[in-house]
Amino acid sequence: MTVLAALLIAGAVWLWHPPGQWIVRHRLEVAVARRSPPRPAMLVAALIAVAWGSGRVGISGPHVILVATIVAISVFGVRQWRASARRTRLRERRRLVSEAIGLMSAELRAGILPQRALSGLAAEFDVLAPAAHAAELGGDVPAALRLAADETGAELLGELAGAWLVAERSGAPLARVLDRLEETARGDLELEREVESGLAPARATGRLMAVLPVFGLALGSGMGGDPVAILTGTYPGVLCLASGCALACAGVAWVERIAIGAEAES
Repeated sequence: MTVLAALLIAGAVWLWHPPGQWIVRHRLEVAVARRSPPRPAMLVAALIAVAWGSGRVGISGPHVILVATIVAISVFGVRQWRASARRTRLRERRRLVSEAIGLMSAELRAGILPQRALSGLAAEFDVLAPAAHAAELGGDVPAALRLAADETGAELLGELAGAWLVAERSGAPLARVLDRLEETARGDLELEREVESGLAPARATGRLMAVLPVFGLALGSGMGGDPVAILTGTYPGVLCLASGCALACAGVAWVERIAIGAEAES
């Protein structure tokens, strides 16, 4: 019965999120357009499949609510983890761009030609590879830099493109402009690190408050009670559990929203 219930739930998830796109993408290595949000009819079909399957195999209503709560918490946790990883990649990309501009400025001061310096740095910094390729072919380097600046976290390359264009047309020294760009980028990164370190305690407190009820359950079990059975086997208990998890997730999301707003304002 348990296996049949798992198969029915998996079928409901299949209706909600068909895996054909990622199969094509991984097998053919072709970029597939982002899937549009699921239609309400598909969600309704998934819920009907779960409800019908639970009735057929004799699964009680509290267990269905419990499974739905676990799935919702898992989805929320994955989204939070992805957002954190995205912020980490963004900071790392900004750091790499700033470092690349600083190294280019040092090489220009040493007398190396800008095209040669760009080609040498492209092997270490992938974000400069399109511009280096354009420089080797005699193409439009500022246009390649502006295109690379469209990537989130590499906006500073747009300033480099403008400085490169002015240096090409007027013969102005490029190293001095790059020094100022690096100084500005370094100050921005330092401010971002300070804001991140200031927001870290708030984020940690929000997550701690979200998982604190688990310790309460452990304390209740240690005192001879059985709160887990009540929260997972009865309608009032499982509804309280779902409501508490929803409020905990809402609290974490609220703290993250405030932190992201503070980071954006900085």
